[in-house]
Amino acid sequence: MKRKIQTITLILVALLGVSSCSKNDGADPGNENGRNGNLTGKLIYTFTGNVYQLDLQTNRQSTYFTFNTYGFNYWDMSRDEQFRLTSEREAGVFDAAKITLIHNSDGTVADEFDYVSPKGTDTDVKALLSPDNKKVLYSPTLDNGIVITDLDGNVLIHLEAVDTEAGPVTFGINDEVLWLPGNRVVFTLGDRYIFRSDPPYTSLTLVKEMPYTLWGNLRVNKQGTQLAMMVSNHIYVMDVDGNDLRQVTESNDGEIHADFSPDGKHLLVAKKIGPTFFYWNLAIIPNDGQVYNMDNDEAVIVIQPDGEEILPAVDGATFWIE
Repeated sequence: MKRKIQTITLILVALLGVSSCSKNDGADPGNENGRNGNLTGKLIYTFTGNVYQLDLQTNRQSTYFTFNTYGFNYWDMSRDEQFRLTSEREAGVFDAAKITLIHNSDGTVADEFDYVSPKGTDTDVKALLSPDNKKVLYSPTLDNGIVITDLDGNVLIHLEAVDTEAGPVTFGINDEVLWLPGNRVVFTLGDRYIFRSDPPYTSLTLVKEMPYTLWGNLRVNKQGTQLAMMVSNHIYVMDVDGNDLRQVTESNDGEIHADFSPDGKHLLVAKKIGPTFFYWNLAIIPNDGQVYNMDNDEAVIVIQPDGEEILPAVDGATFWIE
């Protein structure tokens, strides 16, 4: 098993500001060529150990892969769709998480290592593969901030805190981090801020201060130009520089998160089921800056595979691939 060699700890400094925001309303006639209109690509969605694939052109569902739910943490799709990265808690191992890089074409293992966190004994970690398929990014845990390793498990970067005008702010378990093109990262901090940092991660830029009680679940488009997120139980999008924040969904129950289509022109929306966020259904809306009512708007395409009498329930990672 491979182990970490060294840890580089950085304390980043930033000056905070406030960005402008805007909101638009409206509707769109949507797609007209069949159940899924003229949409292309494949939807990937997870439910209790099964990862499904839906071909949008045929509307046929098939199994993409399966996993043992015992000890399984999370899985991620590579930007070029050639690999998937899984994170697991191994039975009897209490100081490391097993990280596995797998070829999507045949399910064979491309690389595998044990991730030993810089501090504490983190085994329940969310691991994300870098755009160049050479590094792994780990979301903050109780003991660690943001961590980046190579594919041998060596810790390259450990971002522990941000020194703000109000004093140092450490990362919390609810903070999020995502890769951007060029191995840049965007992350949340303290339920208040969104920051961006570029390699070698020695400085950062404030993207936006978020004056909301409930927000998060960030997603980025493939082009690295837009972010989608949940704000007050509905989906908002904004430019990656923090400008043009606008609401794009409304409903009675609420939405959880939204993934971008490969071309960035549509959103795959996770729609809440019932009074909790444990399971959700999927629906597609145009990403045109307009507000769509997820309950009754004709432009909303509800995902229901051919031959399935009920809508697919989802409880894990979702992706829209080419």
